[in-house]
Amino acid sequence: MGLFFPTRHVKPIFVGSYGNHLTRGMYVFHLDVDNGELIKKKFYKSLTNPTAIFRRERFIYVCYKNNSGTNTDGGIWQYASMDLQFGLAGKVYYKGKTYMNSYVTEDRSFVYAADYYNGEVVTIPILKQKIVKVTQCIKHVGHSVDPKRQGEPHPHFVYETPDHQRIVVCDLGTDEIVLYCVGEKGKLERDEENTFKVKPGSGPKKIVFSNDGKFAYILNELSNTVAVYQYNDCQFTFVQEIDTYPKDEFAKESLAGDLVLSQSGDYLFASNRGHDSVSVFGVNQENGQLEYIEYVDTDENPRSMIMVNDRWLVVASQKGGTLESYELKREESKGVLFETHFNYPVGEPVCMVEGRVYEKK
Repeated sequence: MGLFFPTRHVKPIFVGSYGNHLTRGMYVFHLDVDNGELIKKKFYKSLTNPTAIFRRERFIYVCYKNNSGTNTDGGIWQYASMDLQFGLAGKVYYKGKTYMNSYVTEDRSFVYAADYYNGEVVTIPILKQKIVKVTQCIKHVGHSVDPKRQGEPHPHFVYETPDHQRIVVCDLGTDEIVLYCVGEKGKLERDEENTFKVKPGSGPKKIVFSNDGKFAYILNELSNTVAVYQYNDCQFTFVQEIDTYPKDEFAKESLAGDLVLSQSGDYLFASNRGHDSVSVFGVNQENGQLEYIEYVDTDENPRSMIMVNDRWLVVASQKGGTLESYELKREESKGVLFETHFNYPVGEPVCMVEGRVYEKK
């Protein structure tokens, strides 16, 4: 920082914001890893809403919402990131579709994306480090019991099993966890044998795997629960289901927002939009089961969370329009998650990802 100021130890965080025509776009923050302070560093304005961010090494993949209805709006944009700088590397439109989530394989060969609105999952090859075009589009079929939210398929989240054997998709509309085999040129083929349904009306929206790959935690948006499954060789075995907040204390509507596992795998965090809180669960790493510990209040509609340095939980609240940081204190006997009282106003933040730290030579 200078002669009379101590050097800050920071981690970059990329934040996507809906906002308005002046505040909509991508923000770059620094999180001080010594005290949890959030420091705004950069803003990149966008013409449309960023819905999700995924990082694979130095590349950032941003899903944009189609705001105009044209075939060249929405899609996925790929950026090369260097510290605070963004450089556009490629972009893919597919009939103006909006993707709610994307996943890039570890070998950086393919991007898979979930189209919530049209009930589709797409494959996008990466050639010479750049995304090219949609080469496969799979339409989900079916429905579930909620007439408002589950009248048709709504794939919400796409990821990969820890053994890299399958691509897994959470479909909120059909109450399914859909598994796909990956064939030549990244082509997906539905694995009917291992695809399974969760409890009707659950609305699965995200899946997180334990560090050892033995357990899966599924966040259900509509039922406000976390379902625990044992995972082994493409098969999921039910273990437990637990509420994301004390429902007997809160009668108003709430929807599960996000799910984050600590880097050590000992705590799981679920955000609640409506209850406006983050619930903390202790994780039994032997059998995967969860134990409810507490909840902490957040700003209105906590939609996205990330864990930094296994100590700082950063929460983006869409309606409240803030980023807030919380500290995980494992040595405390009464509660484990504490407010830092550091927050920053951002217009409708909806997605986040931790950036890379580049060593100065």
